[in-house]
Amino acid sequence: MSEISYNPPILKVTGRIDAVTSTDFEMAVTHLLTATKFLVFDLADCNFLSSTGIRILVKTHKKLLAEQGKLIIAGIQPEVYQIIEMVGLHTIFELVDTPELAAEAIKQLQSDSSEPILFTHDNKSFQWLETDKTKKPLLIWNPNEIIGCNELGFAIGYGASAEMDEVESLPPGLFINTGVCAGFLPDDTTIPADFRVASDASNIALFSLGAISFGELPSGIITSSEQELLMNELLVACKHIKKLKQNAEISLIVVLNNDPELPSISIVLDADSGNNVMEPLEQIPLFHQQVILRAGADKPIGLTFKLETPPQSKTNLLSKFVTDTLTIDNIIGVEPLSTIEKMKQPIVWLFFKEGIINANTQGLQIETNNQFTLKPYQRFLIRKLYPKLSRVIVEPLHGGYSAQTFQVTSFDKQGRKLRPTVLKVANRAMITRESKHCQQYAQPYIFNNSAAVLGTEFHGDKGALVYNFVGIGGEDSRLKWLTHYFHQENIEMLESLFDKIFLQILKPWYGQPIHTTLYPFKDHDPTLTFFPHIYQTVSGLFSINADDQYIEIEEMERQMLNPYWFLKHEFPKRRENGYAYFEGICHGDLNMQNILLDESMNVYLIDFSETKPRSVISDFARLEAIFLVDNAPVDNREDLDAYLNYIMRFYMVESLQHIPAYTYSGRHQKQVQKQVALTLKMRKYALESVQGNPDILPYYMALLEWVLPIVCYYSLPKLHKRLSMCISALLCENVQKFLSESNNK
Repeated sequence: MSEISYNPPILKVTGRIDAVTSTDFEMAVTHLLTATKFLVFDLADCNFLSSTGIRILVKTHKKLLAEQGKLIIAGIQPEVYQIIEMVGLHTIFELVDTPELAAEAIKQLQSDSSEPILFTHDNKSFQWLETDKTKKPLLIWNPNEIIGCNELGFAIGYGASAEMDEVESLPPGLFINTGVCAGFLPDDTTIPADFRVASDASNIALFSLGAISFGELPSGIITSSEQELLMNELLVACKHIKKLKQNAEISLIVVLNNDPELPSISIVLDADSGNNVMEPLEQIPLFHQQVILRAGADKPIGLTFKLETPPQSKTNLLSKFVTDTLTIDNIIGVEPLSTIEKMKQPIVWLFFKEGIINANTQGLQIETNNQFTLKPYQRFLIRKLYPKLSRVIVEPLHGGYSAQTFQVTSFDKQGRKLRPTVLKVANRAMITRESKHCQQYAQPYIFNNSAAVLGTEFHGDKGALVYNFVGIGGEDSRLKWLTHYFHQENIEMLESLFDKIFLQILKPWYGQPIHTTLYPFKDHDPTLTFFPHIYQTVSGLFSINADDQYIEIEEMERQMLNPYWFLKHEFPKRRENGYAYFEGICHGDLNMQNILLDESMNVYLIDFSETKPRSVISDFARLEAIFLVDNAPVDNREDLDAYLNYIMRFYMVESLQHIPAYTYSGRHQKQVQKQVALTLKMRKYALESVQGNPDILPYYMALLEWVLPIVCYYSLPKLHKRLSMCISALLCENVQKFLSESNNK
């Protein structure tokens, strides 16, 4: 199937070009050949090319060549390239990556057939060749944005290279961007000029305090028969051409110096000080003040990339030229622009723009509510993750201790609403782990109603990924956390829901345990994961020294084993002590904020960064800590006393089979009843996952991993942290007792 677009003519082919489809393909080509001698075939979606199709390509190539025209093939797939290579035509056809590059090449070729304008200045002769007559506006970028090198195109701005997510303290200065490479001249002269170049320009990030973009396609080229010219003479020649252009107060100039000894490429901004230019640029005040005004009236502004060797590329396409020339092994330095630099056999590309618009209105529109603001690096990652969409609405779901998640409502280029996705932003290591573990442990086992990672992107130490959900209803589906149902629904509904989650959806994880040797004091040590600062935190909160073995706990009305001493001194001694138990694939950080449900009560899991084989009861203990401690109804000291009197019995049992007596006498009967029912569910699931083994020591160890660090949770009040300290003390005393009894046997 073929689809035609024009200016220049692009024939997009979808599917196969074989004996069946070649007739239609050839008819479409024949129709186009009657009206043009330049043609682009877009084969990005073509997956097969028969001998009949090859014959049509060769025939078209020869016909256009005979008429001084050209055929360019774009986006060729590997399997099709292999066919073309096999018959030796890969060296005959011109192959480019995208239709846009092909269109640029065609426009260049079409303009080359037109007559150049000859002119002289100071007895020096020049010629001007217009290569693009389209009228496109100058783009203004808002301040305080992290922008990809590829997004800016040819641009000039005020800011810095942004390899980190916290960019506000970066030393600013002039930057020049070419779409594939960026150069920097910091205001602080003690900081040397620098540049950034990468094979993937989207990975080069610039922190912009204000910038203007000229796109990728220059308006024309100036050449000269003079063998040597000064930079200033070239800039004056550019001003001569600028006078021929209406509304061209501002231009960007790219100058190639072909000096074999001192080759270079300079990028220059030429901005007249007329009100038509200055008024819009005042929208980006730091750029206006630090770049335009600082340079002085009508002074050129720019920098020069010094090169190791003269350019080898023979193309007239500027974007391809800079890609071939401004490489990491060919750039030897960046210097401020010198108007007296001697230029040998120079070539000059000029960009003229008509009108000025805000760049943020042209690309992906990122919307949020008034309750939060995305950081620059988050906006940058979102643009990288949703590059082909027109609009996204980002709503926070919850902020964790090491990550943030958002629900994203997105729309395609035609404004159609897509299925909802979830965006997660965290540090690079976590996002890398999460993507890997989702593919390794979630998708092979939890196919139905599971999350699939659509993509990951990184910036500095930060990363982000997008989850899509298999089986979700449609674009109007709304996802809600399990937390919502925990607070809103009754016990009967919740018990049924948890049975669905653990006995059906996650049964491949917990229902296939392997008997092996585990290391509970290493596997469940919270200081080895998210909470290495726990000792300093508890010291500041409760003046507890982790080196004191015993502490007075007034709520318990006795001296107790200090749980933080136990963590600091006993855990390390026992890390290599093996324990025969059951291992299964566990989520590793299972909580009610990473289990989502849609309106049909389909269940979706996310956050797999800690997912791996571990003690099979780990996830159940994690949820018990959430039910009984994180959500404990303790609003005052009386609540705490009543709750402790009840919950002590939960951590005095010596068997996973033992059901603690329910003796709560406080004022939150209904809430505690719900927590008790769900906690007993967790212990039942745990017992089933270990095939009826009643040993409770591994369960208590898994509980300690999540009860001990509650003192570090910034979102919980101090009473909950006191509660966690008391429960941790009870758990540690029980563990110590079990270990002592085991040693005495």
